[in-house]
Amino acid sequence: MGAGLKGHVAIVTGASAGTGRGYALALAAEGATVVACARTLGKVGGQPARNTLAEVVKAAEGLPGRVYAQVCDLQVEADINRVTEEAVANFGRIDILVNNAGIYPHFPTLDISVAEWDMNFGVNVRAPYLMSRAVAPHMIRQGGGSIVNITSLSAIFTNKGHPGHEDLLMYCVTKAALNRMTTFLAEDWKAHGIAVNSLSPGFVETDTFAGIDPVAVANAKAGGFIKPPTPDAVGPALVYLAGQRADGITGQTLHTDEYRKSWPAAAT
Repeated sequence: MGAGLKGHVAIVTGASAGTGRGYALALAAEGATVVACARTLGKVGGQPARNTLAEVVKAAEGLPGRVYAQVCDLQVEADINRVTEEAVANFGRIDILVNNAGIYPHFPTLDISVAEWDMNFGVNVRAPYLMSRAVAPHMIRQGGGSIVNITSLSAIFTNKGHPGHEDLLMYCVTKAALNRMTTFLAEDWKAHGIAVNSLSPGFVETDTFAGIDPVAVANAKAGGFIKPPTPDAVGPALVYLAGQRADGITGQTLHTDEYRKSWPAAAT
């Protein structure tokens, strides 16, 4: 554990479980104050339940930084604005935004309803934009910040020939849109010192992933390239990007598994 982000304030969406939980704890381990967002607090009988905001707060006890739970429905614009304004009111600034929350739907290509299409774009694309739009004025006033959009390699390669992955059109398209938003915002906000990057965590053995796509999890295990959603497994690359500003790495789509191999050197 270190204190490289001491004094920094971060917002992490989808922070109650999986990679979001790992990111929140990794940032707190570096001294950051973390506002962890999800839809429910999640106490059962007064005790933190598994994969809830309450459990993440409990897990952060003893770390150099602190994790604070904030209930937020990312499909509700008012919730997004409230979380942002309360973070500034409580902590005075916002230095880091991790747009981690997302959904991973499986539908045959010809069976996607309009409602499903709109909901998936709402969570995977619109919500990151609204969060970024909400924090940007505060980062501009401060002279900089870092936004990290959690993406997927599904945005750039076909899933054909991979059992269980032929029905991911919405996921692939929304992550591709998120990557393009990253490059646009990076250029748009560069003059204000704000770094905007996309980070693909690769195969992570979360409960959600295992429940939705057991075939992919089994294949990843067989190949030996799946990792647990722990701070030490998913955190270092995220922490590095969280510390960036526009004069460093920005406008990049990077892969966690290549951290300290092909990047940061190749991306600067």
